[in-house]
Amino acid sequence: MTRLYEIGAKGGKETEVKAKFDHRAPVLACCFSDASHAFSGGLDTSVRELDLGTENIRNLGAHNDAISTMAYFRDSNMLITGSWDRTLRFWDSRANSPQQSSHDTPERVYQLDLVNNTLVVAMASRLFHIYDVRRMDAPVQQRESSLKFMTRSLACMPDGQGYATASVEGRIAVEYFDPSPAAQEKKYAFKCHRQTIDDVDHVWPVNALVFHPTYNTFASAGSDATVSIWDHKVKKRLRQYPKYANPISSLAFNCDGTKLAVAVSYTWDDGEPGLKTAERPAVLVRTLGDEVKVLNKWSTKAGLVLSQAAFHDVYGLDEQLLSMVPQPVKAVVLLFPISDSSENKRKAEDEKIKNEGQPLLDPTILWIKQTISNACGTIGLLHALANSSVTFTPGSSLAQFIDQCKDKTPEERAKLLETTPLFATITAEAASGGQTAAPAELDTNLHFTCFVRAPVIRGPDSPGGYRLVELDGRRAGPIDRGECEGDLLTAVAKAVNDHYITNTTSVQFSMVALGPGSQ
Repeated sequence: MTRLYEIGAKGGKETEVKAKFDHRAPVLACCFSDASHAFSGGLDTSVRELDLGTENIRNLGAHNDAISTMAYFRDSNMLITGSWDRTLRFWDSRANSPQQSSHDTPERVYQLDLVNNTLVVAMASRLFHIYDVRRMDAPVQQRESSLKFMTRSLACMPDGQGYATASVEGRIAVEYFDPSPAAQEKKYAFKCHRQTIDDVDHVWPVNALVFHPTYNTFASAGSDATVSIWDHKVKKRLRQYPKYANPISSLAFNCDGTKLAVAVSYTWDDGEPGLKTAERPAVLVRTLGDEVKVLNKWSTKAGLVLSQAAFHDVYGLDEQLLSMVPQPVKAVVLLFPISDSSENKRKAEDEKIKNEGQPLLDPTILWIKQTISNACGTIGLLHALANSSVTFTPGSSLAQFIDQCKDKTPEERAKLLETTPLFATITAEAASGGQTAAPAELDTNLHFTCFVRAPVIRGPDSPGGYRLVELDGRRAGPIDRGECEGDLLTAVAKAVNDHYITNTTSVQFSMVALGPGSQ
């Protein structure tokens, strides 16, 4: 069965089934052509056009075996289907004879996707064909998968540069269309959707890949019941959402990328025994950016005037993604993984600063020593808010706390934080979700730090100017990260890359920026 839903909202209109279409066998693929029409296909081999307004079904034709995948080519109003019968077929639902052409492939078609005029087809035996849809007589390129196991999912980059593909063995490969040696050197593959449990490595299939329509980042989902968001340009994971109840079979962004639909259902990875304990299938819709909305909700509750300043997602460190963050940025909060290597580097850096010193930073920087375990998220938020020119509601918890901190030492501020109601207001909620909470299933420690811009005290040995300052409650004090005369966010991106990302293979990083409010 294929269903069309109108998505509701929390506290408002409930989600409603607007249309449903019965099929004789399981549906393996569907896609929209416009707001009122869609197509479907599956094990019964039939290609159907679905009228979403009237619930009428029109059979366009059939393959000789199951239809495994399909995509709609809007430029020519053409539906492209792929099948286990080793053919690609083009359909025009406006024509009296809808099937326009059929093209043989060397193997069963598992997945296909389309960007501009480039069609990528993933087949059995790890084969890939890349076509120009305007000339389907032969593929432009023939490739073998970079992954050693069967292809499970495929998605093309919205910018037309390449595609991502994933396998049943918990790996994703990023590929580029340009066949030149220089472009092919950029391709890479990485492990994902894996977990070590009792010293045993558990590896799950990556069932779904989908690119964000605006940011060129992509989401992956697997039989481990998790969804991750990746920035393939800087090779890092932006975030991993809390684990779902069942494996995830499919993903889709809406047209503007503000929502992500997650199909949760049993995928037979554990055979028939697993079916007995699996929960009921469901389609869940996540509104993207909710994590930052929660941060803003906490800050507003504590006294931040949201019309004047708010937190915004930083989706990646390359120039294009940084340019999407509203300016001017006043502070940046980073969530990063702690490892033995990073701890050794931190201790060596602290010792060097102790022995050699650093530029004389503005003494009015409000820095709080962390004395409470698992309070780094709260302290990171406070460092960002207290050292930025943002407006607080008079008499609010934040206004009172920051005012009380001004004449105290870092240790006295820590003691105040232990007793103030602000700690309970922010941290209790922060520990329960969003970007400030480390996913429970991760087997690594995560920590928050903050970056702000601060003036340097002029003196005989100091020319003045502005410096990028890192504020981490675990350190001995504020850390100088170099000159910061220009854009703060650009300076932070460079510092994060140089001091954190370059020295690790982990992808468990996330950033938010404190910038303009809604006014």
